[in-house]
Amino acid sequence: MPSRALRPPADLSASARAAEITTILANAIVRTCRAAAAREAEVGLGFLLDQRVYTTPYQHERLS
Repeated sequence: MPSRALRPPADLSASARAAEITTILANAIVRTCRAAAAREAEVGLGFLLDQRVYTTPYQHERLS
């Protein structure tokens, strides 16, 4: 997220300061909700961090 230069609070009107605070709080709430939703969407496979899962190619069975 690019950083933008903010004007000093002394140069802002009361309503402009309130709008800035409201925007910051709204962004924080949205980020928190998105992070919670992303955590819920994760699917755990039941393996520990140091365990690995290797797959083998499908082996065709011979039909007699």
